[in-house]
Amino acid sequence: MEKKTVEVESLPENEAFKLRLEIYLRINALRVQKLSENKEKFNDYIKERERIIREMVGENSVSEGGKVIYP
Repeated sequence: MEKKTVEVESLPENEAFKLRLEIYLRINALRVQKLSENKEKFNDYIKERERIIREMVGENSVSEGGKVIYP
């Protein structure tokens, strides 16, 4: 299966909102994890966000405004 880039703006409004939300929750968790002394406690949360994102777009990357925001 060929990987492609999904443009979040091309999705229906509700689906685009949910996808952006999960991606930005993941990004924020990764940032906080870097600053945390207990990095492992974020792993399950990040994995859950990634699971949800994969359900929405498969193994494809996601862009917004021409910039790749996932992975």
